[in-house]
Amino acid sequence: MSGRLLRNARGFTLIELLIVVAIIGILAAIGFALYVNVQARRRMARATADVKTLTSAVGADSAHMGALPTTVQGLAVLGQVSTNAQNQVAGPFLNTVPAPPGAGNPAWLGAYVYRPDTAPGGGPGNAGLA
Repeated sequence: MSGRLLRNARGFTLIELLIVVAIIGILAAIGFALYVNVQARRRMARATADVKTLTSAVGADSAHMGALPTTVQGLAVLGQVSTNAQNQVAGPFLNTVPAPPGAGNPAWLGAYVYRPDTAPGGGPGNAGLA
C-alpha cells in the first residue's frame, strides 16, 4: 500500500528545484549589478550638480568683485558678504560649500578645492574645481 502512495505522490524533482534556484541566482546577480551602476551614476550626477553650483557662485562673485577669488580665499569667500571697489555690497553667493558625495568606489578624497585659472588662454589641468 505504501508503494502505491509514493508512486502517485506529486512534487518537484531535484533537477527542477536546482533550475529554479539557478534562475533566482542569475536574476539576483543582474539586479545587484544594476543597483551598483545606478549608485555610481547617482554619485556622478550629484558631483556634476555641485560643480555647476560652485561654478555659478564663483562667476557671480567674480562679476561682483571684478576678479576671480584667489587660491587662498578658495571657496570660503562664496559664503561671505563682500564689498567691491565701488563700495557695493553683495553676497553671500553660496550658503554652504557642498560636501562631495560620500562612500562608493573610488571614494572622494575630501572636500572640493578651488584653484583659479591664471594661465594665458587657460588650458586643461591649470585650474578649476577638484
